[in-house]
Amino acid sequence: MKNIKSVIRKNLKNNNNEHLIYIRYTYNRRFILISSSIYVIKMYWNRDSGRVRKSLNYDKKNSILENIENEVEKIVLDLIYKNLEPTLYNVKKDYNNKYNLKSDGTNTGGKKINEKNFFKDFQQFIEDKEQKEMVSLGTIKTYKTTKNKLDEFQKERNISIDYSNIDNDLYENFLNFMRKQGLVDNSVDKHIKNLKLFMKYTMEKGFHNNTKYITFKRTKTKADFVVLDSDELRKLYFDYKPDNSHDTEIRDAFVFGCVTGLRFGDLSKLTTGNFKIKRDNISKKIIQDANESYISVPVQKTTDFIRIPFNPFICDMIEKYHIGASNPDFLHQNHQIFNRTIKLICADAGITEKVKVSKKVNNKLVSEEKPKYQFVSSHTMRRSFITILSSMTEITNIQAVSGHKNIEVLTGYIKHSDKELNSVTACFREIFDDGKINVNGQNQIQEVKANVIKSRVVLKSNKH
Repeated sequence: MKNIKSVIRKNLKNNNNEHLIYIRYTYNRRFILISSSIYVIKMYWNRDSGRVRKSLNYDKKNSILENIENEVEKIVLDLIYKNLEPTLYNVKKDYNNKYNLKSDGTNTGGKKINEKNFFKDFQQFIEDKEQKEMVSLGTIKTYKTTKNKLDEFQKERNISIDYSNIDNDLYENFLNFMRKQGLVDNSVDKHIKNLKLFMKYTMEKGFHNNTKYITFKRTKTKADFVVLDSDELRKLYFDYKPDNSHDTEIRDAFVFGCVTGLRFGDLSKLTTGNFKIKRDNISKKIIQDANESYISVPVQKTTDFIRIPFNPFICDMIEKYHIGASNPDFLHQNHQIFNRTIKLICADAGITEKVKVSKKVNNKLVSEEKPKYQFVSSHTMRRSFITILSSMTEITNIQAVSGHKNIEVLTGYIKHSDKELNSVTACFREIFDDGKINVNGQNQIQEVKANVIKSRVVLKSNKH
């Protein structure tokens, strides 16, 4: 095989001025070196043929080299026969296992190859993101999960993942692996996104030049979710009476998230420094003016600051928890405990109507019907905030306080109710009535037609 050849390393020789001969196996433009334990003086080495020239015992040395090359070729063919990648790591591992040699996955010289570097680099990628960039703990957790999923995948398939074998076949197999584990399409999408992000990160650092990952298709679909409406928020805050201070704080923190739209990560980091509180000189009441009193917070996923104006609930919380004199510790909750407890609180508050939530699994829509409280989590806060505002103010105003750069992403947070969708029907009731056009509707249509004719006349006259 052309990718298996005997070579010497010119820069390494023993005290007798002899060079050690290696069997070089090349795969995807990288290589490993397997020691032959045979030495040769450089003048007796034929570089082109990869053989020892005529000299003492040259024929025996060449026979040994040929045997080792044949053994490496046999290992490569066996791997291919088993539908396994003949990667550097796999070939070296099988060779070392066959001869009971120490196996560390590295070559003894030349271009260092360690296919475990892929996962070492992934760990470094995670640490860099955590230390140098504004990435949430939740995002860091998904990076770690992606790394673990890839490790599970390679063990199940008995392959060794390296930069060189990140291709469309691996992509398809990795998708199937995750789907067999029962992951929904949006969870699968996160891992594909993270893999592509890692490959881009390492390519920019010069660790590889494999661009096949760019073609990997994402599996993200528009997520279905629940939101709390204004009546449910009032019920949760005014009607529900928590049994203890812990539940009170979690209830207050949840409602606080619903009226500010902050992500859980941003919410739990708020300190007194984020609150700009302006009081009336006489009444000492907080002035609810967007220019005077507001929460200023850096957005978790960007480098920008957003300003959230105070509302009556925020003012209540400032007074209740003495924000300004001390930090708002009621907002600093453990994420898992928060999600678990808020479900129980919503159940006790009577948010128990049956709702149906759909999600895509293996490209198929799967619906699940449960009491509403079971679908409530920290994500519900931001979605409820945006949905409630969407029926009351312009989308650009919501964008200003939500921190979204992309309007399309922002609108994905809005959950339209049947009541709101029925308002679309109501818009046409003035024009259509039981399939017949009423007088007002007829007049409006005639007016539209008149305007169209008028505009055509103007356009025609302008041409002349």
